Amino acid sequence: MSQPARPDHCRELDPALRWALAALSLGAAFVHFAVMGQHFDMSVAHGVFFAAAAWLQLAFAMGVVLRPSRGMLWFGALLNLAIMGAWLVSRVWGVPFGTPAWTPESAQFPDVLSTVFEVLLVAGCLGVITGYVGARRIAATIALPVAGALGATVVILSTLSLVPAVAGSGHSHGHDDATVAAGHTHGTGATPVDSGGAVAPAGHDHAQGGNAASPGIEGANGNSPCEKTGPPVSEGQAAGGHGHRGPTITYSIPDQATRDLLAAQLEQARAAAMALPTLGEAEAAGYRKVTTYLPCIGAHLMNYKYVDGTFDPTQPEMLLYDGNGPGAHVVGLSYYVITTDEKAPEGFAGPNDPWHQHIGLCVRGGLVVGSEKTTEEECKSRGGVKADGSNAWMNHTWAVPGWESAWGIFSGEHPELGATASA
Repeated sequence: MSQPARPDHCRELDPALRWALAALSLGAAFVHFAVMGQHFDMSVAHGVFFAAAAWLQLAFAMGVVLRPSRGMLWFGALLNLAIMGAWLVSRVWGVPFGTPAWTPESAQFPDVLSTVFEVLLVAGCLGVITGYVGARRIAATIALPVAGALGATVVILSTLSLVPAVAGSGHSHGHDDATVAAGHTHGTGATPVDSGGAVAPAGHDHAQGGNAASPGIEGANGNSPCEKTGPPVSEGQAAGGHGHRGPTITYSIPDQATRDLLAAQLEQARAAAMALPTLGEAEAAGYRKVTTYLPCIGAHLMNYKYVDGTFDPTQPEMLLYDGNGPGAHVVGLSYYVITTDEKAPEGFAGPNDPWHQHIGLCVRGGLVVGSEKTTEEECKSRGGVKADGSNAWMNHTWAVPGWESAWGIFSGEHPELGATASA
């Protein structure tokens, strides 16, 4: 004799619980919809994942309100467990698609917030399925204010997650200032000082831009904050490093058309840098830290979607900042071009933009953790691998107002980027 079907208690789910679960799912879907476009810029696979997650979370929110059931709640629990698992993998190991693959991403406010919503959602769904939640109907005088407060909180936090100052905050790679990268070490050199001897922390404003009036800096005789950090690690190497420390050689450009083109390109570079004035805003726009703050050259953040083998002054592959935190200020740009031959790429108009290479850097998870001098064994002990770099060229461009380098707009290093990073 067949047993009568067990009634599905989930179909009688309290309206307040329905709306609470729907609010959490809508909040997570809202965040995924909001960042979907920038993930399509990273790769089609990234974009499709975020689109699918957002639409399915929206579908669950509608389903749990209109027709709650055990099956619907299992769908919500398993869906969000899968999304949470993908998020955890992307933050710990990275994902196998995109550029570069298997590169861990940083945890930022929007994705952490959506994960919190998903954790609460999974807990709520499983609680209802098992009978631990919703066994008793909650009095309307309590349920409605609580559900309303939860909904309002979800709306406020989801909206805040899209504010650039909030979205890019809280990101840190956890590497200390002793990290070695890009041919330099982060030493404990003297506090930066200006030409008059007064303390001048990195990131201060220059009334006229640079310190061109200082003979100490112009002469590169050891008085600049950069020089006080010690010699560059790459000094004397046949490959790698930034070449000559101090003023770069500048050649005259007699052709007016070339001068006009260079001026236009520098304006474009300046505008690109000033569009993301803080490190947090750069991260929110898709840039990822590839070096921590380094004396003389700053912290490097790269946007991998611009690494396409072409030079475009409006799309700098890297931006340079005067510290490691989200409030660090932009101080310059770095263009990064992959070539198929051994020649430096055609960059800015004229003969004055030197390009350099870093051959054999130690890289771990997309972050440089050792200079060209790092041995294979040392690199492996740091969890990294030695990168070739023989087909990649870089240049530094100090076009940010107030941070024009006294050693030249394309100088390999900046004299006022000393050992102390801004907070």
